[in-house]
Amino acid sequence: MAGVFTLTADGELRLALSKPCVVQRDVKTSARLVEAVCSREVLDSIHVVAHTPWKQDVGGTWTDASHLTFGADWKGAGIDPLAGDAPATAARPWAISGTQWTPTAADASAILKHIGAATETEPDLVRGGPAPSLEVVAFEVDGDALHAGDPSTLVVRIANHGSGAAYRVVAITRSSIPALHGRRLSFGLIKPGAEKLRKLQVTVPATETAHDTMLVLSLTEGNGVAPRNVSHRIPIAPSTAAPVLAVQCTVGDRKVSRPDLDAGQTLKLRCTIDNTGDADARRVELETSVAGGPPGRSAPQAIAAAGHLTFNVPIVVPRSLPIDAPVEIVITARDRDSARSARTTIVGVVRKPKLCTPGQLTTAQYQTKIADLRAALSAKVLTQDEFDRYDAELVTCLK
Repeated sequence: MAGVFTLTADGELRLALSKPCVVQRDVKTSARLVEAVCSREVLDSIHVVAHTPWKQDVGGTWTDASHLTFGADWKGAGIDPLAGDAPATAARPWAISGTQWTPTAADASAILKHIGAATETEPDLVRGGPAPSLEVVAFEVDGDALHAGDPSTLVVRIANHGSGAAYRVVAITRSSIPALHGRRLSFGLIKPGAEKLRKLQVTVPATETAHDTMLVLSLTEGNGVAPRNVSHRIPIAPSTAAPVLAVQCTVGDRKVSRPDLDAGQTLKLRCTIDNTGDADARRVELETSVAGGPPGRSAPQAIAAAGHLTFNVPIVVPRSLPIDAPVEIVITARDRDSARSARTTIVGVVRKPKLCTPGQLTTAQYQTKIADLRAALSAKVLTQDEFDRYDAELVTCLK
């Protein structure tokens, strides 16, 4: 892959190979191998990748068997061409499929110009000429407040009211809050009568307790022509981020709309809680209530934003419920810290009372249980039909 690299005026890196790509082929008539220049099909199967110092992978395109071009994404390089370390970054070597290209000083300067042109942050500086007159016409935060713990967008717009161009314009924030201090917004060239807008994402720590902050913006310009600092007191409000919970449950692994239940049965609910919000749910507990009975609660657990957690919760169907009675199981997932919650229900039906174990009931035990059932029948707690069903189960359980 040896050859000569050239950075073109339009921002492409070109490689002229010292030797063209060739393949060896059999010549059947002479029983020997000969070299042939790689065809287009062969070239398209050979992938050459350039790894830039700013961690971009740029695929090479074969022009012919002797030439490759690499079209870098200058806008996505993530380099501020006006930053102090930009020249050093631009001069670092590129790794290219077994070889490397080290930019010259002229190449590094050209790289910064290409990045500046792509991002409208031109690094040019022209001395002399008419003076610019810069004004910060907007210095604000989207939503007019910073929210502790939430990303916010700082908006700065600078206009040039003078008759000369302003070069290498940079705005730097000053603040008593470290997360807001020393942040750069590079504008580059601002022509006479023009203006430029820049946006910067900032985040005040969630631990910040101040109700507001003084934010100062200082400007620099390549020829030393910059306006005085501007300042703006910005409110700091509580975070708007919050967990958003959703809960889905099944009885065991069965996804049925009205499960059949046994009176006295212990069931295992399998519940999945999703947090689709933009904040962690730090203490989520699952509350269950069966047939209006007292609630049971699980131990609280954390669920990260965009995460989920599965709970296995045992519940007991009341033994006193009659056959064919509906059983409503109410499940509530609640985050203690944010008070966010989600609720779902499962309605089952009692199909079989759990009064005894088949083949294990003695005659004396039968007489005791049937006496209790007759008392319930006399008190009209049971209907005759329900009494008969329970009696039939007891008889089935006799030894």
